[in-house]
Amino acid sequence: MKKTFVSGAILLTLLTASCTKTAMTPSPTQTTENSVLFSTRASASVVGLPSSTLPTAIQTYLDQNAAGYTLIRVEKKAQPGTNTYGGTKVTVLKDGVPVDYYFDTNGALTTRPAGPRGEVLTSLTATQLPATVSSYLSQTYAGYQFIVAESVQINGVAQEYRVQIVANGQRINVHFDGTGTFRDAHTAPGDLTKTHAVRYLSRDKVPAAIETALASTYTSYTYGWTEEHVHDETTTYDVKVFSNGQLLVLHFDTTGTQITPAGPGPKPGGPGGPMAPAKDALIQEATLLPSVITTYLQTHFSGYTFLVAKQHTPPAGSEYKIDVAVGEQLYTLRFSASGELLMAHARG
Repeated sequence: MKKTFVSGAILLTLLTASCTKTAMTPSPTQTTENSVLFSTRASASVVGLPSSTLPTAIQTYLDQNAAGYTLIRVEKKAQPGTNTYGGTKVTVLKDGVPVDYYFDTNGALTTRPAGPRGEVLTSLTATQLPATVSSYLSQTYAGYQFIVAESVQINGVAQEYRVQIVANGQRINVHFDGTGTFRDAHTAPGDLTKTHAVRYLSRDKVPAAIETALASTYTSYTYGWTEEHVHDETTTYDVKVFSNGQLLVLHFDTTGTQITPAGPGPKPGGPGGPMAPAKDALIQEATLLPSVITTYLQTHFSGYTFLVAKQHTPPAGSEYKIDVAVGEQLYTLRFSASGELLMAHARG
């Protein structure tokens, strides 16, 4: 079976915003958070997660309040250092923009967890912006297109507003202080004309030049699968192979020449220092998965193709991270040892 991942790498968290002297009605609730997605950069072929990956109460809420959404990520939020989960974060695409929703353990909409300074983020619509903010934008960026905005409050006091707009073909982040006074502005990362897409390729669709390179250089490796990446009309291929119990990634261009991908190398442990020791076991055969996980995949991702899995055993408990494909769509999922879905992500 095969299933597809949709990349979440195209998501960029939008900055903060808040109220001014004017009274402001919160956006649907203070539990939704817009993260800026450059909709023109999103793969048009992204197939969202099945809504059945959501708890019933959450699915009902989204059906009623986010009609036409595409589900791209579901993740249960754990208490740090434990396997105790206190709620669920859901990311959907609405009109090309990713929006995050937070739900408690009963599936009821709740507030986003406060930041390290106790800041509370609130999503704002264009009509909810303070008058001083709207006036500045209209005067400075005539004819601008509103994308998303957020406010930040600490102890109920507005600290900052951040708004993203499109003006003259560019995305711009515009920042204001808690009174709505302009602070600064800068071009948002990304170019509206650029695109990115990723898809799973079955073996028969792998370019012949790459097959030739694999046959001549990597005969001792076990073939896994291939992903086609298109960045701004440039196509490259990531070929996943297995060797000595390890998963390796080979990068090729369309001529079958091996290339080095752009971007930073692997990151070290987090700011708190090295992570606690954990045991990882690579799983190359779907038959080695716990039967309860296999049943879940068969039920919710019908016709999936198993790609690879990793059993991760941190001090808090064992988990399984699994890559699958459905058609050309790629998905990443994470399960507890008992088969409970902890995270599902559609790559695009």
